[in-house]
Formats: sequence, C-alpha cells, structure tokens
Amino acid sequence: EKICEDTCEKISANRLKCAEFLNSAMKEELNQLNMPDADFKVKLNRGEMSSTGFDKVEFLIKTNRGEDFKSLARTASGGEMSRIMLGFKSIIAQKDNINTLVFDEIDTGISGITAQIVGNKIRDLSKFTQVIAISHLPQIVSMADTHFLIEKSVSENVTTSSIRKLSNDERVEELARLLGGMEISETTIKAAREMIEKRK
Repeated sequence: EKICEDTCEKISANRLKCAEFLNSAMKEELNQLNMPDADFKVKLNRGEMSSTGFDKVEFLIKTNRGEDFKSLARTASGGEMSRIMLGFKSIIAQKDNINTLVFDEIDTGISGITAQIVGNKIRDLSKFTQVIAISHLPQIVSMADTHFLIEKSVSENVTTSSIRKLSNDERVEELARLLGGMEISETTIKAAREMIEKRK
C-alpha cells in the first residue's frame, strides 16, 4: 500500500507540472484563436487511490472577462468548443509527434474573421503534420493544398459515398459554390481564385 501511495504521489506531482504547462499553453492558443479574454485551468481533485492515481482531472474555462471558471464540459458553446479542441490538438500534436490530424467540422459555430483565424491556425499545423479537414467554410477550405470532393448517390435504394481529388479548376468551382450557392457567377469564380492564390 505504501508503494502504491508513493507512486500515486509521483503521478500527482507529474500531473501538476503538466497542468501548469497546459494552463499556459492553452491560454496562448485561445488568444491566437480570437478568444483574448478566455482562460483555461486544469483542476486536480484528490480522490481515492486507483490504477490512475489519486487525481480526478477536470478542465475549467472562462471565456469572457469578469466570469468565474466553469466546467468545460458544461459551458462552452459550439464555436468556443471548436476552437478549444483546435487548441488542444495543436498542443498535443507538438508533443506526441502525431502524423495526421483529422478535423471534422472544426468550424462549427464560427464565421467571418474567426473562421479566417482558425483557417490560418490549421494551415500552421499542416507545416509539421498532415491535416485532413472536413469543412464548408470558404476561409478554411481555401487554405488547403489539396481538395477532395465527397459525394453521396443513391442507386436502387442503396446509398454510396464517393471521394475524388479535384483539379485546380474544380477547386476554384467548388470554393465558388461555397461562396455563392447554386448560382456561380464570374464574380464568385474570381473571388474563389483570389482566395486560393492569396493562401499560396
């Protein structure tokens, strides 16, 4: 029992060091992701001894100035959660040498300048790890090196999903469709081409 207790104490000491690092790193990430007043804290609650140590770990967040810390699981909005998860993945990818990151609709609940900031952040991540992002936001889609179109079709009551790599012209057309909807004009084509060129 004494050996177990000593081991749990060591685990708690390591967790405390990691928590201090994560608190600081997440605050910086959130600031970069257009949440300048947000703050993040790892709370370690001492519990019963178990195979994972004494601690029960809880993530706390405050997203606006003047607020108190609240449980992340119960307070963050969809857009906030998207950015918080992106921040987490950014930190973990740098520490764990993850080869591929997959972001499925990381743009939920965001738009405008925040979408551009998130797109830039994903682009920065792609410099040292492969990133696969499923998105419908032009600001994020335009950042990609390669585009794939995923389509569903129904034949004889069976739904099939297909994926294909887009050519440069098709990339522009798909981005224009995201910008302008069903009616694609020369203006939206030009805007789409400019967004892709600006990313380069």
